[in-house]
Amino acid sequence: MNVTVVGSGNAGLIHAAKIFEKGFPVGVLKTSTYGNMSFFNHIAEKGEYEVVDMTNNGNKFTAKMQFITRDVKKAIDFADIIMVMTTTLQHEDVAKLIAPYIRDGQLIVLCPGYMGSLIFKKYIKKDVIYSEWETTAYNGRIMDGSFVRITFYNPRNAISVLPSCKGQEVLDKLSQLFDNTKYFRKNILESALHNPNMIVHPIGILFSASRIEHSGGEFWMYREAFTPSVVRVIQAFDRHKNKILEAFGCDPLDYFEAAKWRNEEDLSIPAMDVFRSFGESSNKGPSFIDHRYLNEDVPMGLGLYISIGKVLGHDTSIQESIMTLASALLGKDLKAKSRTIQYLLEKEKVTIEDIKNAITE
Repeated sequence: MNVTVVGSGNAGLIHAAKIFEKGFPVGVLKTSTYGNMSFFNHIAEKGEYEVVDMTNNGNKFTAKMQFITRDVKKAIDFADIIMVMTTTLQHEDVAKLIAPYIRDGQLIVLCPGYMGSLIFKKYIKKDVIYSEWETTAYNGRIMDGSFVRITFYNPRNAISVLPSCKGQEVLDKLSQLFDNTKYFRKNILESALHNPNMIVHPIGILFSASRIEHSGGEFWMYREAFTPSVVRVIQAFDRHKNKILEAFGCDPLDYFEAAKWRNEEDLSIPAMDVFRSFGESSNKGPSFIDHRYLNEDVPMGLGLYISIGKVLGHDTSIQESIMTLASALLGKDLKAKSRTIQYLLEKEKVTIEDIKNAITE
């Protein structure tokens, strides 16, 4: 299997390195004109980059790519699997960019998804399969513009597949690339609602805004933000979320139990202990309010959630309140930029059956 990773940021380079380590040919395609440009130009010239893997006893290796390029045709022609590791805000631009070069039989992975497969389907008219992830298999950062450090991995990584009947075929492929990718979600809606960023990113910033602005870069969100009262907000959010999951035949699962399932080998440990332990090992930040934690996860995640909840006639007051206050914090209308189920299905009046058909067909 040849793999092209779309996106040369933290997530893209980390996952490309792990694919290389597994012995599969892999290349990197950069589609944006911003972010880590000096590092990208440096590694593109060399065709490789240095990696320090703290999840493997600090193992150091050189990730040698087939290419690190901005040449879209070259990158897509090469691939059997295309892993889109950009932010979800870029899904539409990426879909338009790669659509002319897609061929039948390719697998397109969106990490994360937020039901972005339905955007790609608007532009790609080939016989392809999609997989959506709720979060990444590995985490880390580009360090000092000189190397990539992998700091964390999820022992369990669940995926969804569209069409859902292709699930085992896709899992058989992706589990060869990543040992922890052995689990299913029932559909792309379930993956979207289990994306942890949709819940903790906006809530974490919203209830810590003054601390973030006052701290001068010394804010540690996962250590500081989630006090008992803020945890109660997450739990209230979860109660609403689980009603939506059940309406689409998915199992209810609260945020902290889902986080434990992803993050911890030993499932006998209490979920809050796992969450606190994750917080102690997490990176510093964010250091400012106008951050992707709001700019992406509110319109892409909460916007989608609210629109689906309204189709069901469910209470979305907590989610709408978060969106309203996040918009006020930023001085932006995040609702106007939202990804909605109506936009994804290109229908003004969407029914529950419309959604069920879209997430399985």
